[in-house]
Amino acid sequence: MAKDVKFFHGIALARIVDSEPVFLKKIDRSVYSIDNKIYFYIKHSTKRMSPWIFSFLRDHVEKIVSLYNQKTKIYIVLVCNDDGICCLDFKEFKTVISPKNNLYPKWIRVSRKRGEKYYITGSDGVLKHKIGNSDYPTKLYS
Repeated sequence: MAKDVKFFHGIALARIVDSEPVFLKKIDRSVYSIDNKIYFYIKHSTKRMSPWIFSFLRDHVEKIVSLYNQKTKIYIVLVCNDDGICCLDFKEFKTVISPKNNLYPKWIRVSRKRGEKYYITGSDGVLKHKIGNSDYPTKLYS
Protein backbone atom coordinates (compact mmCIF):
# COMPACT_ATOMS: atom_id res chain seq x y z
CA MET A 1 0.00 0.00 0.00
CA ALA A 2 1.41 3.38 -0.98
CA LYS A 3 2.54 5.80 1.71
CA ASP A 4 -0.20 8.34 0.84
CA VAL A 5 -2.89 5.68 1.04
CA LYS A 6 -1.77 4.51 4.48
CA PHE A 7 -1.55 8.07 5.75
CA PHE A 8 -4.99 9.17 4.53
CA HIS A 9 -6.71 5.92 5.51
CA GLY A 10 -5.07 6.32 8.91
CA ILE A 11 -6.64 9.76 9.35
CA ALA A 12 -10.12 8.34 8.70
CA LEU A 13 -9.56 5.28 10.90
CA ALA A 14 -8.14 7.35 13.78
CA ARG A 15 -11.26 9.50 13.91
CA ILE A 16 -13.39 6.35 14.26
CA VAL A 17 -11.24 4.84 17.00
CA ASP A 18 -11.14 8.17 18.86
CA SER A 19 -14.96 8.40 18.84
CA GLU A 20 -15.73 5.10 20.61
CA PRO A 21 -14.31 1.59 21.10
CA VAL A 22 -14.92 -0.53 18.00
CA PHE A 23 -13.59 -3.56 16.17
CA LEU A 24 -12.15 -2.41 12.83
CA LYS A 25 -11.47 -4.88 10.05
CA LYS A 26 -9.87 -4.28 6.67
CA ILE A 27 -11.93 -5.99 3.95
CA ASP A 28 -9.85 -5.01 0.93
CA ARG A 29 -7.67 -2.14 -0.31
CA SER A 30 -10.28 0.58 0.31
CA VAL A 31 -13.04 -1.10 2.33
CA TYR A 32 -13.19 -1.42 6.11
CA SER A 33 -15.87 -2.59 8.54
CA ILE A 34 -16.85 -1.54 12.02
CA ASP A 35 -17.93 -4.47 14.20
CA ASN A 36 -18.71 -6.38 10.97
CA LYS A 37 -21.92 -4.31 10.63
CA ILE A 38 -21.02 -0.98 9.10
CA TYR A 39 -18.85 -0.75 5.99
CA PHE A 40 -17.04 2.23 4.54
CA TYR A 41 -15.12 2.81 1.36
CA ILE A 42 -12.26 5.31 1.69
CA LYS A 43 -10.98 7.55 -1.10
CA HIS A 44 -8.46 10.34 -0.60
CA SER A 45 -7.16 13.39 -2.41
CA THR A 46 -3.66 14.75 -1.97
CA LYS A 47 -4.70 18.11 -3.42
CA ARG A 48 -4.05 20.80 -0.84
CA MET A 49 -7.07 23.03 -1.40
CA SER A 50 -10.68 22.91 -2.55
CA PRO A 51 -12.00 21.53 -4.82
CA TRP A 52 -11.05 17.88 -4.36
CA ILE A 53 -11.88 15.42 -7.14
CA PHE A 54 -12.38 11.70 -6.49
CA SER A 55 -12.56 9.33 -9.45
CA PHE A 56 -14.55 6.11 -9.44
CA LEU A 57 -13.90 3.32 -11.90
CA ARG A 58 -16.51 0.69 -12.70
CA ASP A 59 -15.04 -1.79 -10.18
CA HIS A 60 -15.15 0.85 -7.40
CA VAL A 61 -18.86 1.52 -7.98
CA GLU A 62 -19.62 -2.20 -8.35
CA LYS A 63 -17.89 -2.91 -5.01
CA ILE A 64 -19.93 -0.22 -3.24
CA VAL A 65 -23.21 -1.42 -4.81
CA SER A 66 -22.36 -5.04 -3.98
CA LEU A 67 -21.89 -4.20 -0.30
CA TYR A 68 -25.15 -2.25 -0.29
CA ASN A 69 -26.98 -5.18 -1.96
CA GLN A 70 -25.76 -7.48 0.82
CA LYS A 71 -27.99 -5.42 3.16
CA THR A 72 -25.02 -3.77 4.79
CA LYS A 73 -24.69 -0.15 5.79
CA ILE A 74 -22.16 1.33 3.39
CA TYR A 75 -20.63 4.81 3.48
CA ILE A 76 -18.21 6.55 1.18
CA VAL A 77 -15.50 8.40 3.13
CA LEU A 78 -13.75 11.12 1.14
CA VAL A 79 -10.57 12.38 2.81
CA CYS A 80 -9.89 15.91 1.53
CA ASN A 81 -6.16 16.06 2.29
CA ASP A 82 -5.73 17.71 5.70
CA ASP A 83 -8.87 19.87 5.32
CA GLY A 84 -11.28 17.24 6.61
CA ILE A 85 -13.49 14.29 5.77
CA CYS A 86 -16.72 14.27 3.78
CA CYS A 87 -18.86 11.20 4.44
CA LEU A 88 -21.68 10.13 2.09
CA ASP A 89 -24.30 7.50 2.82
CA PHE A 90 -25.40 5.26 -0.05
CA LYS A 91 -28.43 7.42 -0.94
CA GLU A 92 -26.23 10.53 -1.19
CA PHE A 93 -23.68 8.57 -3.23
CA LYS A 94 -26.39 7.43 -5.69
CA THR A 95 -27.51 11.04 -6.08
CA VAL A 96 -24.13 12.14 -7.44
CA ILE A 97 -23.02 8.86 -9.04
CA SER A 98 -25.68 6.71 -10.67
CA PRO A 99 -24.71 3.02 -10.72
CA LYS A 100 -27.24 2.56 -13.57
CA ASN A 101 -25.38 4.99 -15.82
CA ASN A 102 -22.68 2.97 -17.60
CA LEU A 103 -20.44 5.89 -18.56
CA TYR A 104 -17.08 5.57 -16.79
CA PRO A 105 -14.96 6.82 -15.19
CA LYS A 106 -17.21 8.69 -12.76
CA TRP A 107 -16.22 11.41 -10.32
CA ILE A 108 -17.24 13.25 -7.18
CA ARG A 109 -16.17 16.85 -6.65
CA VAL A 110 -16.04 18.13 -3.06
CA SER A 111 -15.57 21.83 -2.44
CA ARG A 112 -16.00 24.31 0.36
CA LYS A 113 -15.23 27.83 1.33
CA ARG A 114 -13.43 28.52 4.59
CA GLY A 115 -15.63 27.74 7.59
CA GLU A 116 -18.46 26.25 5.50
CA LYS A 117 -19.71 22.71 4.94
CA TYR A 118 -18.79 20.62 1.91
CA TYR A 119 -20.69 21.08 -1.36
CA ILE A 120 -20.84 17.87 -3.41
CA THR A 121 -21.36 17.39 -7.14
CA GLY A 122 -20.81 14.30 -9.21
CA SER A 123 -20.69 13.04 -12.76
CA ASP A 124 -24.40 12.12 -12.49
CA GLY A 125 -25.90 14.74 -10.15
CA VAL A 126 -25.68 17.35 -7.40
CA LEU A 127 -26.35 16.90 -3.69
CA LYS A 128 -28.96 19.44 -2.58
CA HIS A 129 -27.59 19.75 0.95
CA LYS A 130 -24.08 20.30 2.29
CA ILE A 131 -22.13 17.90 4.51
CA GLY A 132 -20.05 18.97 7.49
CA ASN A 133 -16.58 17.76 8.39
CA SER A 134 -17.94 17.22 11.91
CA ASP A 135 -20.55 14.73 10.60
CA TYR A 136 -17.83 12.08 10.42
CA PRO A 137 -17.64 9.58 12.08
CA THR A 138 -20.97 10.00 13.93
CA LYS A 139 -22.82 9.65 10.61
CA LEU A 140 -21.62 6.05 10.41
CA TYR A 141 -23.68 5.16 13.48
CA SER A 142 -26.95 6.84 12.48
